[in-house]
Amino acid sequence: MQNNTFESFGISKEILDSINKKGWKNPTDIQKDSIPFALSGQDILGQAKTGSGKTVSFGIPAIEKCIENKKLQVLILTPTRELASQVYEEISWLKGERNLNIAAFYGGVGIEPQIEKLESGLELLVGTPGRIIDLIRRGNIDTSSIELFILDEADRMLDMGFFPDVEWIIQKLNPERQTLLFSATFPQEILHLSSEFMKNPEHILTSELELEIPDITQKFSKIGRINKSWALNNILLEFKFEGQVLVFCNTKRMVEMLEQRFSKVLDKKISSLQGDMSQNAREKVMTKFKSGEIDLLISTDVAARGLHVDGVNLVVNYDLPTQVDSYVHRIGRTGRMGNSGLAWSLVSFEETSMITMLKNVHGLDLIESEIPEIKGEEKSHFSKKKDWNEHSDMFGMVSLGINIGYDEGMSHQKLFDWVKSLIRISDLALGSIDVGDDKSTIDVHQSKVDYVLGAINNNSDLGRIVDVEIL
Repeated sequence: MQNNTFESFGISKEILDSINKKGWKNPTDIQKDSIPFALSGQDILGQAKTGSGKTVSFGIPAIEKCIENKKLQVLILTPTRELASQVYEEISWLKGERNLNIAAFYGGVGIEPQIEKLESGLELLVGTPGRIIDLIRRGNIDTSSIELFILDEADRMLDMGFFPDVEWIIQKLNPERQTLLFSATFPQEILHLSSEFMKNPEHILTSELELEIPDITQKFSKIGRINKSWALNNILLEFKFEGQVLVFCNTKRMVEMLEQRFSKVLDKKISSLQGDMSQNAREKVMTKFKSGEIDLLISTDVAARGLHVDGVNLVVNYDLPTQVDSYVHRIGRTGRMGNSGLAWSLVSFEETSMITMLKNVHGLDLIESEIPEIKGEEKSHFSKKKDWNEHSDMFGMVSLGINIGYDEGMSHQKLFDWVKSLIRISDLALGSIDVGDDKSTIDVHQSKVDYVLGAINNNSDLGRIVDVEIL
């Protein structure tokens, strides 16, 4: 049977009503493939790309599994507090009029209110490993009543060193439970562990074990660090805030600096997220962003996971992350649930190797693009400074084109000797040389480009004045 509609799953009216209110018409691929197996009680090992709707994939079976009896029946583990909060919110609206008691438990907040909620009765619990272990050890969670265990973002759990905690929790669960495991990638450690605690799981894998990325437009621009604020400003002005914007930086200092800098020049609601903020402060910002009260959010990777906002139409990597997985999860904050999205990365000289890896090793379709020029009444709030980093390759070499070649007696050695005679320059500052019939190219280290250009302009040593350009 084709599962092309949510009605075809045979799920309860309350869930269908909630989905209809959201305006969702058809399930995503991961939902079509996984929900029928999960509803039948089958264990699932599912690969789900960011923004594919996997929370609903396990949220619907989780709700359908529950009986309204105030006994804990479903436990969902997530790697971060932000993701736990997001999963809780999504399941809360998805259950509709079902009278189920649901909570999200994580560290960084008082444990006593959480114990009180457990004592009053919960059917479904979302939590992070550390806090769940605390509550089990205290005797506040009765693991024997749990019939469905869901492990979300297993690869992230592995990266963060949570797998020993996950194994400890699993050992406390009812061995007859159903288990659903979702992960964007499947390292060998996850596959090995799953074979130990899952019963003949149904493998739902997209593109085998290849990297899965959102279906969005990915652009990148080579830009020196001193011009990144200028570039970001121009991108934002061209975007015109037709949707919300999420900007990622690698350090909290850069996040704070950009928030201060752009709050002065843009008439938009701007806020930031970074790891040193208290949990309550972070949750307030995330709530405002999700509700549309914030136009531009500047964040470290603390928001790369667990922040699911359908209104984000543009993600900008002010800094490129150092891990492929982080890049995928960052750009996955846009283009969610079939919506169009754009991810734009600003790439300095030091970051070009990461672009090479994303394109050549992982086959991502990144389009090199020029930074938009601001025209008309709008104006850039930042001036562009000269920076040869923007034109250099990963070794810092800039290609210069000269309109003279073999036809006029030029050779590889003659061009090399001529440039060296113009300025004091080491052999290492000159790279590859290619001489054609009527034009030649020579690579010059970025630190010497200004000197070489100045020496060649209006120079007639070769019998005539030659033209030189940046390639």
